[in-house]
Amino acid sequence: MNKFLYSFFILFSSYVYSQTDTTHIQAHSNAQLTWYGNYDAIAAFPIEDTSYEKILMDFTMGCAEGGCSHWDYTVSVYLMHPTGVLDSNITVLDTLSLEPLDVDTTWNVYEVTEKFELGRMITPYGNYMDWDQPTDPNDLYDENWEHSYIFDVTDFAPILTDSSLIRVHYSGWSSGFSATVDFDFIEGTPPREVLSIENFAPVGGYSYQSLADDQNFQPITKLFNEEVEGIAVKSYVSGHGHEGPQSCCEWVSKQHSISINGDDIYQWEVWKDCGMIPIYPQGGTWPFDRAGWCPGTEVDLQVSELTEFIDIDSEVELDYSVQAYTDNGEQAGTFIVSNTLFTYGNIIFENDVEILDIVQPTNKDKWARMNPICGSPMVKIRNRGSKFLTSASIEYGIEGGTVSTYEWNGALDFLESTFIELPVPNWSGVTEDSKFIATVILEDDTYLNNNSLTTDFDIPDVLPGTFVFEFRTQTNYGSTNRASQSSFSINDINGNLVFEHTSSLQSYTWYKDTINLPFGCYELIFEDSAEDGVNEHWYWEESSNAAGKVQIRNMNGAIIKQFPDDFGQQIDYRFTVDYPLRIDPVGKASFDLYPNPASDFLSINLSLPSPQDVSFVLYNNLGEELTRLDRFNYTVGSEIFDIRFLNTGMYYVKAITPTSELLNKFILVK
Repeated sequence: MNKFLYSFFILFSSYVYSQTDTTHIQAHSNAQLTWYGNYDAIAAFPIEDTSYEKILMDFTMGCAEGGCSHWDYTVSVYLMHPTGVLDSNITVLDTLSLEPLDVDTTWNVYEVTEKFELGRMITPYGNYMDWDQPTDPNDLYDENWEHSYIFDVTDFAPILTDSSLIRVHYSGWSSGFSATVDFDFIEGTPPREVLSIENFAPVGGYSYQSLADDQNFQPITKLFNEEVEGIAVKSYVSGHGHEGPQSCCEWVSKQHSISINGDDIYQWEVWKDCGMIPIYPQGGTWPFDRAGWCPGTEVDLQVSELTEFIDIDSEVELDYSVQAYTDNGEQAGTFIVSNTLFTYGNIIFENDVEILDIVQPTNKDKWARMNPICGSPMVKIRNRGSKFLTSASIEYGIEGGTVSTYEWNGALDFLESTFIELPVPNWSGVTEDSKFIATVILEDDTYLNNNSLTTDFDIPDVLPGTFVFEFRTQTNYGSTNRASQSSFSINDINGNLVFEHTSSLQSYTWYKDTINLPFGCYELIFEDSAEDGVNEHWYWEESSNAAGKVQIRNMNGAIIKQFPDDFGQQIDYRFTVDYPLRIDPVGKASFDLYPNPASDFLSINLSLPSPQDVSFVLYNNLGEELTRLDRFNYTVGSEIFDIRFLNTGMYYVKAITPTSELLNKFILVK
């Protein structure tokens, strides 16, 4: 699974510190992005002279009241910072006479603002987001769909003050999405003081030709004084348009660079892997890689640290550039570019390590593809000290439970970070309310407020020891054997292969494997090498291209798990066999039905706090009893209802004990 981590950018957890205070500021609340334009709100940021360890901006996107747009549109969040410079324009022009010319004017005087980009994202193909069809495994959303994007905007602290105008720009030509923008100011000490902030050039969209020919981003000459101890450029670059034979600049990778005195110091490819993004399924071509973005993700941020390449008190020439176009047809393609130059004072701490994020277990939107888990946790740490970080201890586990310790060794320079996969902890005692905690420990750490994080998490499914994994391949597309793109395997908690489907796959064929697994934790991986799942896509020209299916049945034939066929690159499904990772709190029962929707058999899972007699009663939508099962001295178990005799519709199952009645509903689909 680690090979997919590069496609994800940094996401910060909610910080839980006993020693710090957090000020929460909201700019936009459910703003309706219904048409191209600017959506402005005033944020009342703190005005007192307070130091902040971190400032996080949480952009929550949802569907507009009229539903989500079906297209991928750019959304940017800007700080409109006042410059102190006054300008004016004519609001009224009245010609009093022509001979002689006598004109009366009324002027509007205003303060000029400079636009700084705090974050950028691309809306998903929303035709799945406004569906509500529980019978379709591809429908994972409803009208209440939301997704959180978190941006670290700490370096903008000097200008995130007082009453400030926050602008959300929506590039869509249809309705739409909603925007809620929140800021968390976490008190503490940042890694270094920000001395200045400035744009390279006005933020905006530029033609590929104008950028390649240096028509917009001319080199700038800077003289940094002795107070400056650090220099960095932070860049958001995303390619758009379908120009030329390679459909520039959305569908072609180009190299971008930051240079000093004509020498390219930082070069990076503006390209992003889309097959494993967390928002899926979607409409359109969402799984295919693009220039710095994917439908439904944030645009990648490039950080270019320039400190070691610049001589203080000497003039230097800074420039941003893009590789030359190779085909004249590419020239009209577009890159949306923002380059912000920051200068800093000294690095404040010599020794300072922070735990940046808990990747798994967590229920955060960013890491949905990698959760829930029953095996190894994963965290991300960062070096915030000037001294090279080579080792640290990580303590982790269920909050209030058994603590595990891992000794990490590596090499991290200032502000460098790394993902760490931890050994499997003791999961015993997990309840539905449990939190996972991770703490990084460094000898001589001089700043301790950033050493711990906690996160909420979900519990993986429980499967029986014997089940049937079945999938149907797609039909061929022309000479393309789409069936050959699929593969399936299961690994145990130690990463050992325990099952693999090895036979050659034929077009539009069902494959059914009976899986026998002992008690334990497992990871099922179903992969498509073309990264477009197994569904029938609109861009395949042949209407006979029938979709595949991927699902799990119990030995009675009932479907207990259905996966979306539009999964992109991979289904990564973690589960336990014959035991729940979770235990329910004392005195609390749990009651679940699966599959839901069902077609032929319905499984009932019941857990009671103490042995009791129980009756399982099946009702139709009119409240009429259809069948019942009576069980005695019952604590934990599973039962099966044969529902093949019923018609499509809504039904209810009630678990009746001497002390309680539990009700659940399901949908039957023929």
